[in-house]
Amino acid sequence: MSALRYIADNWDTIGPEIATHLFIVAIAMAAAGALGLTFGVFAARNERVAAIVLATTSVILTIPSFALFGLFTIWLGLGNPPVILGLALYALLPVTRNTRVGILGVDPAVVESARGMGMNQRQILFDVELPLAAPVILAGVRQATVMVVAIASIGAAVGANDLGRPIFEAVGRTTGSYERILAGVLPIAFIGVVADATLAVFERRLRHGGVTVQPA
Repeated sequence: MSALRYIADNWDTIGPEIATHLFIVAIAMAAAGALGLTFGVFAARNERVAAIVLATTSVILTIPSFALFGLFTIWLGLGNPPVILGLALYALLPVTRNTRVGILGVDPAVVESARGMGMNQRQILFDVELPLAAPVILAGVRQATVMVVAIASIGAAVGANDLGRPIFEAVGRTTGSYERILAGVLPIAFIGVVADATLAVFERRLRHGGVTVQPA
C-alpha cells in the first residue's frame, strides 16, 4: 500500500509526530480525568453545581476546535500547550457527566450500610461510591479519549507537531496528497482503535468486579 510505504519512507518525521500526538492526548486526558472526576463528585452532591458545570462543559464542546486552539495561542503561544488545554476542556463533559451518573447510580442501601459501619463521607466516597461507579466513569474516559485522539490533529494548525501536520501539508498539493493525508489518518485511526479497545477491556473487568459492603 502506497500510504504505508510513504509512512515507512518518512518515518524520521512521522515517528516524532506520532510520539507528540500520543503525548498531547495523554497529558490532556490526565488533566481532564482529574478535573472531570472532581467536578463530577461535586455535581453529584449538588444539583445547582451540576447544572452549572454540565452547562459550561457542554458549551465548551460546541466551540470549533480551530477557534478554541487559536484563542489559547494568544496567552500560550503556538505549539502544544494551547492544544493540550483545549483538548482537556473538550474531554471534561464526558468524564464529568459519567462521574456524576456513576455516583448517583450507587445503591443508596449500600451507602447506608457503609455509613452504619462507621465510615465517614470521605471513606464512603473513595471506598464505596467511586469503586462502584468506576465502570461508568471509565466509559466516559473511553469516549473522551477517542474524541481527543481525533480532534488533536487540528492542533497542527496552531503549531503542534502531531499527526495533523501531514494532513495539513497535503492540502493544496497536486501530487502526493493522498499518501500524506493517509500518513496522518491511518496512525490516528490506529491509536483511536487501540485506545478504545484497551479501555473497553478494563471497563468490562470493572463491571465484572465490584465492591461489597456488609453490615458489621
